[in-house]
Amino acid sequence: MSWLNKLLPPKIKREGRADKPSSVPEGLWSKCPACEAVLYYTDLESNLQVCPKCNHHHPVSARERLNLLLDEEGRHELGAEIRPVDILKFKDSKKYPDRLTAAKSSTGEDDALVVMQGSIHAIPAVVAAFEFKFIGGSMGAVVGERFVRGVQAAVEARAPFICVAASGGARMQEGLNSLMQMAKTSAALQLLTDAKLPFISILTDPTMGGVSASFAFRATW
Repeated sequence: MSWLNKLLPPKIKREGRADKPSSVPEGLWSKCPACEAVLYYTDLESNLQVCPKCNHHHPVSARERLNLLLDEEGRHELGAEIRPVDILKFKDSKKYPDRLTAAKSSTGEDDALVVMQGSIHAIPAVVAAFEFKFIGGSMGAVVGERFVRGVQAAVEARAPFICVAASGGARMQEGLNSLMQMAKTSAALQLLTDAKLPFISILTDPTMGGVSASFAFRATW
């Protein structure tokens, strides 16, 4: 033992504690990024993901949005069977299929837009909500097709179409096919105009790129 080790205080022995489970279950608490208050997660959920201390709005997933907006009974999902395809065999730092797999694993979704037909306080409505955690809520061919099917369902049901946007823009992994969705979704909105039905666009943080340059800013309400 060196003379330096003799001067230093003995280290606290931690044998047998490394594998000791935490007394606080994972996911039980949440820290507000605005005021740094430590919040009980169920309290945050019951307050619609708004911090009770400072009123900071935490991110809300697509399905949480839909659950908050739509009545529980009589609703069904549109376009759930449509899945993204890697037609360009795109690869940046990762292959596109690998990014899709990772996004599905973290969100439970197959793509960045979830569309449901149902009612809001017994008033028929079709609602689309973006899942930003799925590759930044980027708009690809699946997002465009689900959006259009939502519009068509709203026209058939004579119901308003509501979209909650949260997107970084076009999905680069789908190239021109992604950019085409800007025109496709904008053209679909003409069906609502012709039928004299409202399109309600709710912009959440963030809404950028091709989404804001196409359907998100074309709302009638």
